[in-house]
Amino acid sequence: MVRQSKISTLDFCFDVTDNARSPQDFAFIFHFSEGPSLDRLQAGARSARNRFPVSGSVIQKRCWTVAGDDDQITTAAVGNDRDATIVAAQFLDDLISPHRQVPIRQLLITAPNNQTRLVTRFHHTATDGLGAALWLRHQLGVAYGLEAADTQRSPFKPLPLRTPTISCWRSQYSYYQSCDQLWTSPSKRSGKRRWLTFGFPSFDLKRASREAGGFTYNDLLATCALEVFKEWNCAHSKSDFQRIGLWLPINVRQNPSSGFGNGTSRIRLYARYPPVASLFEKAREIRRQVSWCTSHGEWAIPEFPVLRKLPRWIASRFVQTYLNLPSVDMATAIFSHAESTIGKAREALENVERIECVGLMHPRQLIALNGTTHRGHTWLTFTYDSGLFELDQVRQLSQMYQEQIKVALKESTHLKSQSSQLTRLPCEVALTTR
Repeated sequence: MVRQSKISTLDFCFDVTDNARSPQDFAFIFHFSEGPSLDRLQAGARSARNRFPVSGSVIQKRCWTVAGDDDQITTAAVGNDRDATIVAAQFLDDLISPHRQVPIRQLLITAPNNQTRLVTRFHHTATDGLGAALWLRHQLGVAYGLEAADTQRSPFKPLPLRTPTISCWRSQYSYYQSCDQLWTSPSKRSGKRRWLTFGFPSFDLKRASREAGGFTYNDLLATCALEVFKEWNCAHSKSDFQRIGLWLPINVRQNPSSGFGNGTSRIRLYARYPPVASLFEKAREIRRQVSWCTSHGEWAIPEFPVLRKLPRWIASRFVQTYLNLPSVDMATAIFSHAESTIGKAREALENVERIECVGLMHPRQLIALNGTTHRGHTWLTFTYDSGLFELDQVRQLSQMYQEQIKVALKESTHLKSQSSQLTRLPCEVALTTR
């Protein structure tokens, strides 16, 4: 069996941008009503590392190299939710180096009344969110006896990505200069990530998106984020004009629903719609931007052939310097949202009551908003640097987002009322003419 595989271009990008102040890893926190036992979780992790060999490897000489067995899950027992959050934060504060450690680490937190949390960290050099979901689905599938365990290490397989027929450097909707950063009080980045998760029922909003037409549920959630960040900056600035944009990851796998690894590029979305437009009309504008960016190849991935030959410390310094140039548009914030999957994945997540998504950030991106919709509920997580934002400020951002959700529901009610009136109108006219 081949025990090495060259890192991909996207693996390389996350490797050279990883540092203590902006760690390039992310985490899923699953809250279980009845979680599987530690032994079963470890058996599932062992099987997942066999199925996805990169997850059990370290980087050596720019190749993924199979490491020794390391499927041990750290455990912690706590007495309440507050202590569980503190323990999870401490776990995320410890840096992961994919050159010395396998890129996936797990912590199982147990509390009274059989409440458990599984915190899983994924270094982005190894995989993106979809790959992480595939890994967790398999681990839990084995833990619950829904899938057979893989007992032999699978061979390394490159992840086939789409190639655009055309590509562009900037969207036609861009501001032709970098987006504004999100306002914070004067402070310094600490490198300590903290998070705040809030949720709301998704059924009515999904139905509203279908009935209104011209945009998806994901478009609506992204539009709400743009509105919140714009309102936040305007409230802390003397100018009403704010260049607000979102860094939106998009899946560029040839097979969109499979493949562990980095198969995600990005497009950028901008609050370029009229301020007086309705929220639904703004969401339609966002859908137009998404369609334009995907069809014109804004997501094209450069190869960096010369850069990849340089020593890592030189390549890292070059990339970091480039990304910090004022002319490079890193958007205002990161936004991502994914639906829970179907079939075996739904069975494996049956006992998961809540999902938190702790994101990663570049120094130019001061906050991230990541989420998932699971069992009729959307959970969104603000990830922030504790040196840049206070918890009360992030609570205010979450309240502002929930106000946007209320606006969407109000517009949906108004549309249904109009539709009902139009439906009744012919009957009323007919009765009048008799």
